[in-house]
Amino acid sequence: AAPRNPGKAMSLDVTLFHFINRDLANPVFDLVLPVMSELTPFLPFAILLVLWMLLRDGRHGRVTVLALIAVVALADQTASSVIKPLVGRPRPCHAEAGLTDVVVRGHCGSGRSFPSSHATNMAAVAVLLGMRYRRWAIPAGLFAFLVGLSRVYLGVHYPGDVLAGWLLGALLGAGVALGAARLEEFRDRKRPRPLTKAG
Repeated sequence: AAPRNPGKAMSLDVTLFHFINRDLANPVFDLVLPVMSELTPFLPFAILLVLWMLLRDGRHGRVTVLALIAVVALADQTASSVIKPLVGRPRPCHAEAGLTDVVVRGHCGSGRSFPSSHATNMAAVAVLLGMRYRRWAIPAGLFAFLVGLSRVYLGVHYPGDVLAGWLLGALLGAGVALGAARLEEFRDRKRPRPLTKAG
């Protein structure tokens, strides 16, 4: 059944958007959140992390790297090439969105708004890493949260876009992590066990 007030969710989304985009403005966020949204400064750390998994963590690390590649490709294509064209929601920084008081901090982007690809990708990576390496769950989750927050603060996404991206990314990350674990279990069962002498 259709909701009685179909504009209520949109109104709440716009209200939260204005709160994060305008009311939370401060010099610290102005400095930190654009960097979180850019992601490029974190590339050296990501490369070191991948190298550690490939070279120092054996098969578990190698499977994790393959799972990361798969989940990022899956999350990005699902959000950008499937859902965004279907929903067609304009970004709040676009004139067609009808908002005249958006604070745009950086490049608006020409794509659609729902869901946020940044939020989807980072949530997928965070959940997968958290399931494969429990000690990384909180740092990865915090990183994904800040990336999502940055997209609203910069004026390029609504909070609903980010929440949907987090949910989609979490589901995809969990699914790929479970698939990787099942693959490892299957290979362990197929591996021949060493012969033991009878007592």
